[in-house]
This record gives sequence, structure tokens and C-alpha cells, in this order.
Amino acid sequence: MILVIGTWNYPMQCTLVPLIGAICAGCCAVVKLSEVAPTASAVMKKYFDLFLDPLCYRTLEGGVDTATALLKLRWDHIFFTGSVSVGKIVAKAAAVNLTPVTLELGGKCPVIVDENTNIDTAAKRIIWGKCVNAGQTCIAPDYIYCHKKQMPTLIERMKQHITDMYGEDPEQSDGFARIINQGHYNRLKSLMNDGTVVIGGKTNDETNYISPTILTNTPLDSKVMQDEIFGPILPIMEYEDIQSVFKFFRTREKPLVCYLFSSNAKLVDEVKKKVSAGTLDVNDCLMHMMIPTLPFGGVGHSGIGKYHGKSTFDQFSHHKSVLHKPIGMESVNNLRYPPYDAEWKQNLIYSLAYYKPNAPTSNGFAKYAVTSTMAGAAFAYAYSYPGSSGFGGQ
Repeated sequence: MILVIGTWNYPMQCTLVPLIGAICAGCCAVVKLSEVAPTASAVMKKYFDLFLDPLCYRTLEGGVDTATALLKLRWDHIFFTGSVSVGKIVAKAAAVNLTPVTLELGGKCPVIVDENTNIDTAAKRIIWGKCVNAGQTCIAPDYIYCHKKQMPTLIERMKQHITDMYGEDPEQSDGFARIINQGHYNRLKSLMNDGTVVIGGKTNDETNYISPTILTNTPLDSKVMQDEIFGPILPIMEYEDIQSVFKFFRTREKPLVCYLFSSNAKLVDEVKKKVSAGTLDVNDCLMHMMIPTLPFGGVGHSGIGKYHGKSTFDQFSHHKSVLHKPIGMESVNNLRYPPYDAEWKQNLIYSLAYYKPNAPTSNGFAKYAVTSTMAGAAFAYAYSYPGSSGFGGQ
């Protein structure tokens, strides 16, 4: 029996994908829908209850109390998508019964913009990746380290691409989302004080609107650089030596994704080796989510386990090892049974103990001949042992 705890930012995808994997693996499941997105939850419950067998699949709505009650039960596997803080609560509850978990969490996904890249394309793809769902995406770019030579150009091109995608006033665009609720809106609004606003910075308290916002001069110990932003705010910092970026990464928790924009093959290989992240995306944002054969998941604080495609099936399957051995040829096995003081066993053990496979021989064939002779002797002893029940016995 599987417990799937869904989330609110992509409620259909983050609920259906693990549920489909559980069904394919032959598991029954209970799905806890997110109370933060009540409309989507109501729609899913309506159709899940209509089309799925209630004896095997049940959907539940409700808040923290419902989730807490579910976590007290014993499950075969728990699949959770959400924040790191709640993920720890889920893992702690699962540990009581040693229940395996898949935790799809988040973290601060960094972007490295190298001096050797197409800066216009990089700016376009970063802005798109950040502004999808108004930045309320666990794999959204969270902050940028841009090479000092490219910093002014990157900011200028990002500003232009925001206009190209959402118009002069993104608040009027049908393609730009709003923040999910007042609580998240207030949290995000306060983060804009942690740097210099060079693009955006506009808000609307009535509609929970926050414009695409770029920050510079952001202190590393500021709030916006501590927790996952989960909104359309993007701090940009500059670097000259890439080693300083690696050093900074090592002081932080491992992210769900690291993004790199570079045409330098040596740098790409170095980032692969030195940056620990759930996924590395080179020269794009978010698109690894679209590849079903590419397992998706975090590492450390960004998650446990991977899913998508066959990986989802594997998460809900036990890879059982099976040995099926013929019942005959028992005389071959007589060597392993006591008593071990039989003369033929003692001679064989003595031979094996004093045989030195690395001893000098005239050629490789001699070593092969010695080994084969010993193996033949073992077989001969086994089959000539009185009372053996194999086809060589008496």
C-alpha cells in the first residue's frame, strides 16, 4: 500500500506521475491531495473517485491534521513532494516503521553563466525557467553566478526578454501567474529588501502579483540567499574565478538542479565532477523534466529517490533476488557439509591452502593446468564419496 502526498504548485503532475507508477507496479494507493490548491484537489478527487477502483485507490482532501493521521499508519512506501522542512517530518514518521520513502524536495538551484556562452540565449532560457508559474517551481533557477565580463550584458538581455515574453507590464499578461496565497506573497515581498532591484520590483497586494524581479548586491547571508525563493525573484552575483563559486556551493546544501551555460567543454566536465546536485542541466532550464528516460530527483537535502518513466515503476517495486537451484547433483555439494575431517576433504583443503596462483610458472598455460587439475580432483573426490546421492554416487 502506497501513500502519495501531493503538492500545490503542479498538483496534477506531481500527483498523477507517482500514482501512475504505483498502479503500473501493481500497488494499491492512498492519495493525499494538497489543501493549498483546493480547486485542483476537488477536480482530481472527483475524477479519481469516478474512474479508479475504490477498493484499491482512495483520495483524501484535508490539511495538516489529515496528513499527520496518515503518517501514523504503516505503509509499504511513502511518496512526498514538498518542502525540506515537511520532508523531514515525513521521513521521521516513516522511520518508526522503517518505511522506505521517496522525497521530492527542493533547494536553491544555482545557475552558472560562463563568459564563453551565447549570453542572449542564456538570458532568454533563464528568464523563461524562472518565470514559469511565477517561479513557484522546485527546479526554477534560484540565483545566478555570472562571470564579471558578462554581468552587464546578461542583465540588459534579461530585461529585454521579460518585455518580449510578457510585455511592458507583465501584470497585464495572460502568461504570467500569481502567487498562490497571501502568506507566500508576503514572504516573497519581504525578500526584495535583500538587494538592489535592477529589474521589476512591482507588487499588487490585492492580486498577489509580484513582477519578474532581478536583484544585485545581495549579501550571501541575507534571507533571500538562505531559503528557497519559490517566486519570481532572482539574485545575480558576479565571479571572476570559478573556483570561488565551487567553494561557495560546498558551503550550502546540495540543490535539486544545477544549471550551467557554457560552451567550454573543460568547464562543463569540471562542473560535472565538482558540483553535487540531483541533476546538471547544461545550456537549458527545466527541460530535463520533459525526458521520461531521465530519472528525476534530488540528493541530500533536495531529496531521496528518483522517479519519471521506468524509475517511477522502480520506486514502487521490490527488486527481489531469486535463486532457483536444481535439486539433483547433491554429490557436488558434499564438500560443504560436515564432518570436515574426512581424509579427502582434508587433502583438498590442504591443496587449496598451499596453492599459490602467483607462483612463477613457465607460462600461463601451466597455471591454467594446475587450476584445472585441482578442480578435477575436487570433482573426483565429490563423486567418489561413499553414500553420495548424486549421479556419481553409489
